[in-house]
Amino acid sequence: MKTFAAFLATMLTLAATVRAADIKHDFVGLDEGLTQLLRVNENDPAKNWVVKVAPAAQPGVTRAAKWNAAPRDMQLVGGNRVLISHDAGFTEYDLATGQVIKEIASYKGIATARRLPNGDTLIAGVNLDGSTGVVVLEIDDANSIKNKTIFPGDYVRLIRETAQGTWLIMNNTMIREGDRSGKILHEWLVPGFQHAWKALRLPNGHIIAAAGYGAFMVELDANGAVVRKFFSKETEPAEVNVNFCAMFQLLSNGNIILANWQGHGPGHGASGKQIVEITPAGQIVWTWSDARIISSMQGVLVLDGLDTSKLHDERDGVMAPLAAGK
Repeated sequence: MKTFAAFLATMLTLAATVRAADIKHDFVGLDEGLTQLLRVNENDPAKNWVVKVAPAAQPGVTRAAKWNAAPRDMQLVGGNRVLISHDAGFTEYDLATGQVIKEIASYKGIATARRLPNGDTLIAGVNLDGSTGVVVLEIDDANSIKNKTIFPGDYVRLIRETAQGTWLIMNNTMIREGDRSGKILHEWLVPGFQHAWKALRLPNGHIIAAAGYGAFMVELDANGAVVRKFFSKETEPAEVNVNFCAMFQLLSNGNIILANWQGHGPGHGASGKQIVEITPAGQIVWTWSDARIISSMQGVLVLDGLDTSKLHDERDGVMAPLAAGK
């Protein structure tokens, strides 16, 4: 005869299964393994598409024969478009069709790209534009550099602007907060971070971050102390295969959608739960992966309830429309 505790555990498991079965998302994903971008609408699969991320060479740009597109960042930029960063700059795609609308591909080593309220685009990488270090460029629509900021370092991934107008910069083993003058305001060195990917500041001052190869998610307080560590190899079943915590999105209900990247190149499509939804209590309530069309998901951007005609960012934690001049 089952104990009440065992019965309750069974009921909770069944409830979670029902919730997971009921959850459906409309999202855009970056499959780094096959260098492709895809739209998946679980409520209306007729709207799905998959396109290759293959920026066209610009005049005067020389690339190696095995040039890697390295798609990493994504943002809704208004006009029903999604912008993604890639090694050479960024590309904007039509959300309905996957068609390329605009492209800048005159750089080498771009790790992140963000459209700003004034219409300019922030891009960043290591040793750009003749400067050494982590270089952040603001370029206008004609690809003219309007501002340059340089920080020390030899590694960068995603950058997010905060409500305070500063930047949270992922520098491998740490999170840095810096401003447009190049001043570093804070450094949070987090044990276990390796190629850490992304950080967001919450309204309460805490920070949520993805540890990259550290293979966990973490919440820090305003002083950088660990409040909670979740979605790690130690806490999740083997079939989830927590491998590399990459891009994530905080939903309005407090849940987190996360890309659990599985490795470079083809052949990883059947490995792990590649996109997961995690509750504030750390419970996985939804997953997505499709070995028929993907290899290794590194980015995810959930469109549910968002007005894709408007520019969005995450300076307040949850993705929201951004008014011009904010």
